[in-house]
Amino acid sequence: MLPDVPERAALSIESVESVTPGAIGAADDVAVCVVRCIEGTARLGMVFRRDGSAADAGTAMPGFLLTSIEWYGRQVQQLDTVHSGKVTLTGAGAETPAEHDVLKSAPLHRAGPGTAPPRIAALPGGPAG
Repeated sequence: MLPDVPERAALSIESVESVTPGAIGAADDVAVCVVRCIEGTARLGMVFRRDGSAADAGTAMPGFLLTSIEWYGRQVQQLDTVHSGKVTLTGAGAETPAEHDVLKSAPLHRAGPGTAPPRIAALPGGPAG
């Protein structure tokens, strides 16, 4: 990856396999979906939002954290354009994606003066930070 070039990805939801709502008011809803990567490379830890969501209009909207990618029965770190895989999305509202929705990666947050980076939980099996 080139420095200062933001990573972008878009996922088209082919089917929603399961949904597990979290505690009321918590950001731990979980959705398992079969997706096709239609732009860029989707990587573990990326945050996705529904295409055309309020977030694109400048209003705050939670995103879905990509916490797992399964490709041909194997856990992988990324999913490239044109490939399909089974993904796990975690976050407030993760129960809402539907078949044929397009999820686009949220822009990377670059902390500047007076701002704090977003809080994202450590990925399962990864280093805690």
